[in-house]
Amino acid sequence: MIAEIKSNKIRYVNGSSCRMFGFERKEFLSLTIDHIHPAEDWENVQAAFASMKRGEIKMATSVPCRRKNGSIFWADISSARVTIDGTPCMVGFFSDTSDKKAARDSNAEAQALLASVFNAVPDILGIQDMQHGMVRYNEAGYRFLQTDTDGIRGKRCYELIGRKQPCVQCATSETYRTQKPAQLEKFVDALGIWLDVRSYPIFDPEGNLRGIVEHLRDITLQKRAEAELVRTEKLASLAILAGGIAHDFNNLLGGIYGNLEMARTASLNPEASAFLDASLKTMNRAKGLTQQLLTFAKGGAPIRKAAGLDGFLNETVNFALSGSRLSCAIDIEAGLWACEYDANQLGQVIDNILINAQQAMPMGGAIEVTARNVMVGANESTALAAGRYVRISFRDHGVGIPGDLLEKIFDPFFTTKQQGSGLGLATSFSIITQHGGTIAVESELGKGSVFIVYLPACATPAVSEHPAAAEPACQAGRILVMDDEEILRETIGAMLQHHGYETMLAANGAEALRLFAASAESGAPFAAVIVDLTVPGGMGGREVVAEIRKQDTDIPVFVASGYTDDPILAQPQEYGFTDSITKPFTRKDLIAIICKYL
Repeated sequence: MIAEIKSNKIRYVNGSSCRMFGFERKEFLSLTIDHIHPAEDWENVQAAFASMKRGEIKMATSVPCRRKNGSIFWADISSARVTIDGTPCMVGFFSDTSDKKAARDSNAEAQALLASVFNAVPDILGIQDMQHGMVRYNEAGYRFLQTDTDGIRGKRCYELIGRKQPCVQCATSETYRTQKPAQLEKFVDALGIWLDVRSYPIFDPEGNLRGIVEHLRDITLQKRAEAELVRTEKLASLAILAGGIAHDFNNLLGGIYGNLEMARTASLNPEASAFLDASLKTMNRAKGLTQQLLTFAKGGAPIRKAAGLDGFLNETVNFALSGSRLSCAIDIEAGLWACEYDANQLGQVIDNILINAQQAMPMGGAIEVTARNVMVGANESTALAAGRYVRISFRDHGVGIPGDLLEKIFDPFFTTKQQGSGLGLATSFSIITQHGGTIAVESELGKGSVFIVYLPACATPAVSEHPAAAEPACQAGRILVMDDEEILRETIGAMLQHHGYETMLAANGAEALRLFAASAESGAPFAAVIVDLTVPGGMGGREVVAEIRKQDTDIPVFVASGYTDDPILAQPQEYGFTDSITKPFTRKDLIAIICKYL
């Protein structure tokens, strides 16, 4: 096509131009350049032709064109300036590029869609080149790295997560080596998080490896949940063995403990009394250890009461730290919510945590205890249900705990101390779990540790307890004692006799019921009954009290057991008992519960 530069009038077209635009030759020669380009793009066309009018050769300029029927298509125009009969003209060579333009538009649309999907993925996506350099991240990746494209230019992928050397295990390197997808889980020390890393190869049309797509997901919460599940399963697996051993040992301990106490009471020899006092102190430690073993292995059911934590925290913390080299700052939020908790068990948790703090700061230091009301959302933690909680934290400034040990410190029997059973924190974990809460730890070497306890808050405010009424004076009478351990029933009998009561002893439930019936028939019924909860291979306390209540609904019947996880101990009245007592117990404990009801 040839057109005059000044008037834009078309002077010559060939057959291809006619077919391309749909005009007859005669029609073409009556038109100007304006007619074959869309009016809305005419300014762009003029700008494209400006260089041609200056006499420059213009190669492959892409412009929109209009056919006779009004349809628009894209064409590449190569043009040059010529003079015909003294008139400046330009020669244009048109090439229909509609298909190419559609392909380019389609490709651009696909690229935009791909970029949208790439950036919409909440996990971290990255594309690496053959030299292991990260060339592009999605938006989640840049947020994770807290940088932009310029911030990662020239850096290796391992440098971006705080490492100076390549990772020993690397999914990306594995994919480069095998040209197959790879996956691994890794703990990033510099960031303190777990990542699930997956890599996928990218091939060019010839099948050559072009790059790697790397997919990273933060699985820290998942790993914590898994560790907590494993820890819970470990506790359950030890329940039968440890619980059975501890229960049997508790029975023997009760007999030894009671006899030592009786011997101390009867002793008139100062030297013998001193030895007996030392033995009783040792037995107290053995009793505590046995209760700890039962609690963590059997998940001792807490006997919970709704109460405030303010006074309890102050009293328990100060008592636990009395005589130590540690100072303590206690910060309790005003209006702290009440919780339902077992004061003895929660006190044991606090003792265990503060013992760890003292061991972490042998030369002394400061501990900060804080208590706050918190609301936990549905998606905030895998370990807690949504709701109201009291968050209690214990922060020390000791040596800290290595990162690779943090996930193990609540495991049964795990300890880094030369002195210690490894039961303290495992017991604490079990206790807080039984309370419907959770316990966690955060630590940094050289900077200390913070133990965090979450306890569910009460739905309603706690009711203040009224002062207990004065205990009535003890009265004489006969008491029936049933226990399968001979040493324990004889010791209980001796304790009661020492206080003025008559006793009859039974080794099992059937024998106890015979004695109870005979006593009623003789006209000299028992004043009270003490029964062991569990008798291997025989009738235990639950069956005995059911039969007794058929004959006498008022007589005090007390249940004794070392199985602290049994709900009967927590709520004895619901099962027909008057009250409960946990083995091993002292003579003072036994007489106190008898005198309360007689």
